[in-house]
Amino acid sequence: MRGLIISKLKLPYLMLMSYIILGLSLQFFEVSGFQALPSSLYGGDYYYQMGSVNHILSGGNPFESSSMIGGIPGYLPLYGILCAGFCKLFGLDAFNGMIYFSLVIFVVSSAIWFNTFKKIFKNEWVSVIGVVLANGISIYPILKYTEFTRQIMIPLFILALYLTFTSKKPLNYAFLGMIYGLLAISHTVAFVGATLTIATFIIYELYKKYNSDKIKGIKSYLIENWKNLSTFGIFGASISMLYWYKPIFVYKLSSFYDRTHMDTLDVGDQSIQLAFVKNSFFNYFLNFNSPIGTFTSLLVIYGTLSLVFKRNSDEYSKNFIKLFGLSSVIATFCYFITEPLLKMNFIPTYMSSFYITSAILLISLYSISLIYETLKNKINNRLNNDSNLHKNRYMIFGVIFILLTTNTLYSFVEKPNNDQWLHLAYLEIPECYNSLENYLEKNTDENDVILSSKMLSSVVNSVSGRKVMVNHWAQQNDPYMDLSQRDIDAAIIFYGNDTPKKLELIKKYNVSYLYWDYYWINLEYGIDKNGNIANIRDPLLAYSNEDVKNKLEENTVSFIERNTWVNPGVRSENVRKFDLIIISPENYPESNKTLDLSLNFYLNRLKSPENYRNSIKPWKEDLNPYLEEVWNYSIDGQEIAVLYKIQVE
Repeated sequence: MRGLIISKLKLPYLMLMSYIILGLSLQFFEVSGFQALPSSLYGGDYYYQMGSVNHILSGGNPFESSSMIGGIPGYLPLYGILCAGFCKLFGLDAFNGMIYFSLVIFVVSSAIWFNTFKKIFKNEWVSVIGVVLANGISIYPILKYTEFTRQIMIPLFILALYLTFTSKKPLNYAFLGMIYGLLAISHTVAFVGATLTIATFIIYELYKKYNSDKIKGIKSYLIENWKNLSTFGIFGASISMLYWYKPIFVYKLSSFYDRTHMDTLDVGDQSIQLAFVKNSFFNYFLNFNSPIGTFTSLLVIYGTLSLVFKRNSDEYSKNFIKLFGLSSVIATFCYFITEPLLKMNFIPTYMSSFYITSAILLISLYSISLIYETLKNKINNRLNNDSNLHKNRYMIFGVIFILLTTNTLYSFVEKPNNDQWLHLAYLEIPECYNSLENYLEKNTDENDVILSSKMLSSVVNSVSGRKVMVNHWAQQNDPYMDLSQRDIDAAIIFYGNDTPKKLELIKKYNVSYLYWDYYWINLEYGIDKNGNIANIRDPLLAYSNEDVKNKLEENTVSFIERNTWVNPGVRSENVRKFDLIIISPENYPESNKTLDLSLNFYLNRLKSPENYRNSIKPWKEDLNPYLEEVWNYSIDGQEIAVLYKIQVE
């Protein structure tokens, strides 16, 4: 009997190990076939993340922008630091480091989630089921800081918070402070959510003390916990200042543009505010669109009712889950307060994915733990405590584990049909970019600045980690840098009529190189056969104001005015539009205006020296005397990509 009990106690650990091995095997089989990242090369999130890793591998400061001199990190650096360390440890480049580091994340995340759930629920069976729900195989590979934060930092934060909630030891507060500080360099929204969550827990504890002894109770709480709170503050502040020092003390939190409404859900609109609440409720409580959705919704409903009405022997766990759920709701839906008062929000879609999703997970597992305890009590009340009944209990939870694992395996297998970007991972990056990367790595410094169009700049930064003058705004993600001004200045350099002004701007931004390839125009505009704009992609632009218009007119740079979206990748009626000044395709040489700008078409149309000259250099000719070609890539004798050294005294 004793051997049977020991084997049963070990079974959840064996199941956890089996799940990890299965996930590793499937993920390794998938990523080992990757030739590229499953993302658009031009402005894709994963490629910007690769640029961040390349920046660190090249010796760049991880706490500065990976793409622009003087900026803050657009993608917060913790993931990049760890991934770059992994690359150096195993001698991998950024691409291979990212895809194989995902395997490490899967193992570590599974272990963290398991231990977090075990600490809260005191039950290995509940914990191993929680791992499958929280860390499904189908969400991998993880190749970006956001998902890394969700799968590594959030469970660590929940664990640290629970430890301080249940045991007022200085070591626990030091641990919470460390995780809180690391969240500040992992993801801004997660850090803000953690701040609001911790504040909710402290207010709850103060409220309890106030109820027991009014003001004296609050004083006693502060006297009892000042060392703990100071320990938390020291660790949290010292680490978080690695990122937040410049925004707070240098930029005074004064931003150049409205980052929170630029390309996210416009919760400044009351109808969208209410719709988000409604959609969240139906998504978590009444999601009966699939078997797994029905299963989790029933668990959430039962768990929520039990938290409110059912007494439980483990009041610490119950109260923790209730408080964490409340704080998640506050963090996610605080836009009802921040929008009318501050005209901003904390990106509720991200906040929900970090905190409400985690709260729902805890509620679901709370339901499972109640079911487990109910079965256990019924068995213990039976005569002779029949071992067959124990087997049936283990069998029930074993079946739940198998069904949930099967579901995530099915989702993993179906990814090629559901992920529009996955097929790109099996296509090689164009050879011209590999050649460019090799040249830049050998001949340039990590802080050399390269000028190009916005999308081509993003490619240059992605493959090399080198700095650029302009970039895709969504990934630059730096509200303290005047991206509008940079775009306008780049337009003047390319298309303006004042050569001394161009040279002045080149010096201002320390531009050393200019990069061109055949895809330049097609990444800014789609132009029909009549020369009309069919589609605005990602051209140079600025928020509309008279000073910008006057500046462009003074330099004879053509522009158009539109009320449209800033981010070309996020076009939805739920996203705010802005009045924008957009640099017009009228600035291009006439021969560049064509419907078809594919590589084959481009090569076929280069028949005259004049046509070639206009196509290869879409800027005004007064720049040419300052450009020295230092690298090119050719197909059939025709240059399709060129890097110029800018020679300015």
